[in-house]
Amino acid sequence: MSKKDKRYAISNDANDNIVKHDTVEAEGGQPLTRRDFLVKGAAVGLSLPMAKEILTGRTSRLVSFAGARSLPRSRGSSDVISPKGIIVGLDSDIDTLDPISFRSDAAYDVTFNVYEESVSNAVKMVNGISQGIAGSLVPSVASAYSIAPGSTVYKFTVRPGVKFSNGTPVTADTFKYSYLRALEGPGYASLMMGLLTVAHPDQLVVTGPMSFEIHLAKPNPLGTRIVPMPTLTVMDPTLAAQEATKKDPWAANYFRTHMMATGPYVQGTTWESGNQYLLSPNPLYWNRAMVRNAGVLMKYLPDPVDRALLLEQGSIDIALGLPASKLHQLEGAKGVHLINVPSRDWNYLAFNTTMAPFNDPLVRQAIAYAIPYDALVKDAMYGFASPLKGIICSGTPTLNESLWPYTTDYAKAKSLLAAAGKADGFSTTLSVSVSREDFVQVATYIQASLKQVGIQATINQLSDAVFGAKQSAGELPMAINDWYSWVDDPFYQMFWLLDSANTSGTNVAKYSDPTMDSLIKTGFYETDEAKRNLISGEVQARYAAEVPYIGLFSENLSFAMGSDISGLLLEPDAHCRLWGVTKS
Repeated sequence: MSKKDKRYAISNDANDNIVKHDTVEAEGGQPLTRRDFLVKGAAVGLSLPMAKEILTGRTSRLVSFAGARSLPRSRGSSDVISPKGIIVGLDSDIDTLDPISFRSDAAYDVTFNVYEESVSNAVKMVNGISQGIAGSLVPSVASAYSIAPGSTVYKFTVRPGVKFSNGTPVTADTFKYSYLRALEGPGYASLMMGLLTVAHPDQLVVTGPMSFEIHLAKPNPLGTRIVPMPTLTVMDPTLAAQEATKKDPWAANYFRTHMMATGPYVQGTTWESGNQYLLSPNPLYWNRAMVRNAGVLMKYLPDPVDRALLLEQGSIDIALGLPASKLHQLEGAKGVHLINVPSRDWNYLAFNTTMAPFNDPLVRQAIAYAIPYDALVKDAMYGFASPLKGIICSGTPTLNESLWPYTTDYAKAKSLLAAAGKADGFSTTLSVSVSREDFVQVATYIQASLKQVGIQATINQLSDAVFGAKQSAGELPMAINDWYSWVDDPFYQMFWLLDSANTSGTNVAKYSDPTMDSLIKTGFYETDEAKRNLISGEVQARYAAEVPYIGLFSENLSFAMGSDISGLLLEPDAHCRLWGVTKS
């Protein structure tokens, strides 16, 4: 049997080392290949043909789910589409559905297709794909708004007739509760409200039955980018009051497993934790003409080989989270279309700057000259990535690539190591999450390159949970990970990754510099564009000298779908909106 035909269960031993256990299936004494096993339908935990029947209307069960009507292609068009459903292969499982909480990618994918915000991003075609444009707003649950970078009062008019899927109408009081829950509730949305400069409930003002205002503490150049973020969603205060308790005043326990929203979908009848999740069209949706399919079956398929194969077979329509190697294998495959567009995914090598020898900037600079940047993009990532030249991604405002001096230069790296008293090199560990196949591959390239300058780096593969815990605790000397800024702004990214206020969280380099903190704080709320550019340049230059992280590459927004699929919308948060997806 070839190695690729084996199936493994993965666990950690007492020392947090990854252990693989062979669990190769057999039939009649003969081993089964992965392809044979999938064809038999056992590897994915459900009958995908049955799922297809549910979503395409070939069973009586669909009548109440999708209805018998064809949906209009667009307003003013006589074209109609068959109400077919879409099947999506997920690379992670759902942990919580509460929109103000940190959650898995799958949970984001689900909630972003159910909940709505007061305003949303305008949409246009970019690189042949419908994409939301950060900072360019259009009405959503609010039918009118006034949001300007120089203003401290954001005004909203609630769209008349909007209801939650349980029939509760949306009013100005709904808006106030939603933003208040974000501000004071048990989640990270309070951080977004803080960045918006909202710290007190009295900044949330109802001015009429259908009119509402947010009073900022000061003008905010990021306001048009923060307000439409999907962490600031419209939520039902009536239902929350019914489900709340003294110990749980925000009904967090209820919303962890239930969704009640105004958006395109509702929780369907098939909702099986660890397996599959059905989103059905919301019959009370105020904008039903935008929903162009019969629903979405989200199927948890943790193995990327399974997702890729099922897509090729036509058993699923969209495969999310495929590593670059699998995307490369699917290039040119019949019936498969690849999406591969630049993104703001900032993939990095983080140093623990409190741990020797990485507390020495000369050592960090030396390693920055030893990274094989071109090989990472072209070979390790098979071209599904773009180069990085600093603390922010290409396309992010104020980027000055000339401030990032590092290229692959082994002689320069050795010279800096000698200056740091490490002429003979040293030994260390380079940690990655075992589930991130791309990062494991990237680590091997970096390991080989560091060896050229005398640094012996042992690759430490950890489970996701152990990796996250150890990186947060500051126990990893070097680690490969990524960061994605939902807000397309340089100071937003700089704040989360470099500000000392975040050393117990997102600043995993544990980097602390009062001068850097001051620059970021000043630039964050500077409304003069020219001054903002100058401050950003100062931060970028200081970052290049200090190098608490090395930006390795920007992983493209890449995934695979059937060639008969169209209508996908990509928002600035890099998650897919599925209500406009159709299947020809």
